Amino acid sequence: MRWLRQRCVLVRGRRVGTGRARLLLPAVGSRACLHRRGRGRRGRARCRRAAATTVIMSAPTPAVIADRAAGAILASAAGDALGAPHEFGPPLDAAVELRMSGGGSFGWKPGEWTDDTQMALALLTPLARGDRDVAAVEAGFLAWYAAGATDVGHQTRAVLRVGAPLAVAARRHLEQHPDYAAGNGGLMRVGPAGLSFSGEPARIAEYAAATTALTHADPDCIDASVLWAVAIDHTIRNAPLPSELWDFGAAVVAGLGHVPEERRTRWAQLIDQARSEPGASFRNNGWVVAAFQAALAAIVHTPTPDDSAPSRHLVAAIEAAVRFGGDTDTVAAIAGALLGARWGATALPLAWRSVLRGQRINGQPELRASDLETLARRAVAGGAGDRQGWPGVDRLVPYYLDRFGAGPLPQQLFGVRFGGVGGLSAALQSGADVVVSLCRMGTKDVPADVEHQVVGLIDTDAADNPNLAFLLADTADFIATRVAQGRSVYAHCVAADNRAPAVAAAYLARHGAVDPRAAVEQVTAAFGHAPKPFLIEGVRQAAAL
Repeated sequence: MRWLRQRCVLVRGRRVGTGRARLLLPAVGSRACLHRRGRGRRGRARCRRAAATTVIMSAPTPAVIADRAAGAILASAAGDALGAPHEFGPPLDAAVELRMSGGGSFGWKPGEWTDDTQMALALLTPLARGDRDVAAVEAGFLAWYAAGATDVGHQTRAVLRVGAPLAVAARRHLEQHPDYAAGNGGLMRVGPAGLSFSGEPARIAEYAAATTALTHADPDCIDASVLWAVAIDHTIRNAPLPSELWDFGAAVVAGLGHVPEERRTRWAQLIDQARSEPGASFRNNGWVVAAFQAALAAIVHTPTPDDSAPSRHLVAAIEAAVRFGGDTDTVAAIAGALLGARWGATALPLAWRSVLRGQRINGQPELRASDLETLARRAVAGGAGDRQGWPGVDRLVPYYLDRFGAGPLPQQLFGVRFGGVGGLSAALQSGADVVVSLCRMGTKDVPADVEHQVVGLIDTDAADNPNLAFLLADTADFIATRVAQGRSVYAHCVAADNRAPAVAAAYLARHGAVDPRAAVEQVTAAFGHAPKPFLIEGVRQAAAL
């Protein structure tokens, strides 16, 4: 990242610049701007109101923006599933191991998300079609309730029982129960709203408010959803590289301008309280304000690892949210949405992604992490896919074979076959029961009875892979776990040019008793070429984690 000296006329809280260079200023009321590890030169900018220290940084690439959008959804669902076994329970000591073990008050399956994610899907599903009509969300809520939802919050049930128009029913509920209408059921599902109008915070705020008001008309509920949804979009588009610290509290403050003026001071104080007090102090987290504060506290008070894998902050902060006790799944789901917007889907460990599952509506087919990612990527793109129809297209392997050919023969290294899509069919025929795809894939390219994990590794450059060291290490560890279970693994990219060799080297370096340099040399000899330099550096960093 370069720090440049600029003199320009700015409005505080606005962003100016072209291309990948962006000039960022904190919004009004922000206590902090951006932080940086390492050395750099601070620049100055002249503001109409006051001088402000600014930073010129590289904007996230389109690939990173899409990964962060997917992360907002996946990390929220992961927090939901991780917290489900402990819902309504006491605070948990740091020694308690947290797993997506299922169970809890409603007998959830291992890895199953709860009503938090089910209701979020009522927003996400139409957004993935390009449908931003609040009526589509209302229809989704009613269909979910009519199908016999397993877990429905008291306030949500009271409103949905009345039926459409839901906003009218929610307002009537508020009038009749003014002291019991500020639950966290609107905030828990607001993550998709942050993807609704990318880069348009005013429209995001309007959408978040309207969809929340369908069941939760209390101003606290609406304000909390607006602040969180705007913070998600702000973070997706403005957070720096993982090596730079990001002020999550300031990101939430950025949405204050979209809250009614008479309520801004109170919310600024509530945000400051969450930034200064431990999350365990917000005990009544079934109430929206306490849930909001607990989620933010979990994020800002969890240290970010100061190594080559700072994205591990995501897992640590979600676990912290669960350990507060109380409405564990909801607080962790709320925190996960903002954490995922910062760190991306590539920060979720495969150990989580591989078990994450659930339904949109009872009786419908089960969805997996890959389905959530497809919906999120399409939602942030306004419902569109790429020229091949990805994500969500049935098959991509025929396209790959037609364009790139069969590629080299797969190579077996330390008990695992690595190769390209040209070797996929033979690997399946010879008994591979785990496929780790390091490239985009169709939904039907791998048989349904074969475990299939798709890893978001991109072979362009380091800018498109901000979580590279973590991703390589985590993928290598996942492969090693499956091998230890007696499974047959085939790991592949398109043509085994870069990604498959890089993961093979990371696997050897972490589990084959080979140092990173020797691992790369061994892979180079096997495939006849070395992966790109940035991937080799990623292998070195992954080996050290």
